[in-house]
Amino acid sequence: MEDPAPPSPSVLLARIAAHGLPGTRQVSALGPPTDDEFTGLLRQSEHHRLLGLLGAAVIDEAVLVTAGQHDRIEEQLQAWLAHALRVERLLLDAADALDAEGLEHRVLKGAALAHLAYPDPSWRVFGDLDLLVPGDRLTRSASVLARALGVSRAEAELRPGFDDRFGKEALLQAPGGPELDLHRTFAQGALGLTIELGDLFVPGQAFTVGEHRLQALPPSQQLIHAAYAAVIGDWPPRLASVRDVAQILLTLDPPLAEVLDFARRWRAEAMLARGVTMAWDLLAPTVQPPLVGWAASYRAPRVDRLLLASHIGPARGTTRHLAALLVIPGLSDRAAYLRAVTWPHSDYLRSRGLDRRRHLRRAVERLRPDRRSARRRQPTT
Repeated sequence: MEDPAPPSPSVLLARIAAHGLPGTRQVSALGPPTDDEFTGLLRQSEHHRLLGLLGAAVIDEAVLVTAGQHDRIEEQLQAWLAHALRVERLLLDAADALDAEGLEHRVLKGAALAHLAYPDPSWRVFGDLDLLVPGDRLTRSASVLARALGVSRAEAELRPGFDDRFGKEALLQAPGGPELDLHRTFAQGALGLTIELGDLFVPGQAFTVGEHRLQALPPSQQLIHAAYAAVIGDWPPRLASVRDVAQILLTLDPPLAEVLDFARRWRAEAMLARGVTMAWDLLAPTVQPPLVGWAASYRAPRVDRLLLASHIGPARGTTRHLAALLVIPGLSDRAAYLRAVTWPHSDYLRSRGLDRRRHLRRAVERLRPDRRSARRRQPTT
């Protein structure tokens, strides 16, 4: 009998993404990949933030590698874990600075999930720090951190006052240091503006780094935020974000009624259903909590499908802003938003190496599928 064909790279990556997840089937390991195949696997594992899970799969012999390949994984993983310590040092310093000014905050994404949702923090590698602050205090919080930590904003606001009123985040960075993403909501554009920002500062879930007690979102909100990250956070989606959805649902056991209540309040039901369905289709856990059945049967209203579609694909940088006009109440607020995204301040354009003509031309080109298709068909060198 011939040996079974090795899985495709995408199937192998999905297997790594599912490794150690409660309720997943144990799959027999295949022989080590060739060095060329392994180089591609290592590169994709880093891109998808799966390097910790790859290391765990190798230790458990769910993925077989040669001695030299094992050493390469170990070297790369140690570098990522050393970086995680630098991010956590930044987290503690940022938390101290915000606490000193009485500014509430919640830790988001990998820096929180590694400690709360995963059995070993090394399984969930992360590249930067994500902190949530109250919506109307984004600019003040950024100023406090700039003074205390020596960080600066990576780019200017679209227009003065836009961030505290409509924005998603401020990106802060010190030369040579990790990036700090200071959030006020979960998404840029329409689906960030439908979230009731006051809900984000209900009592959270505590965890400890060193001797410092920190606050993350409660499990129900962590799950919805993970769905945002999996479905619209990156395009194409990163597999670590998909794994987060399943990991939170199966290990933190967020209350179903609370999850659905927040999702309804935020018009995030379509997002949640897509994220949960994506995780179960890709990772195939055998355990199916009630939310998985709800997600499979959920049918979103037409407008909610439109809002979600506006955040997906190569044109999302433009379409999610157009969709925002459907959810912003009041003509004056809509006009202010439209002016900001179509006619940004000159400081913003300079920070991105653009002028007004190039900014508008790029927005129009994103909306022309014939141009995007032609670019995708062009041969690469």
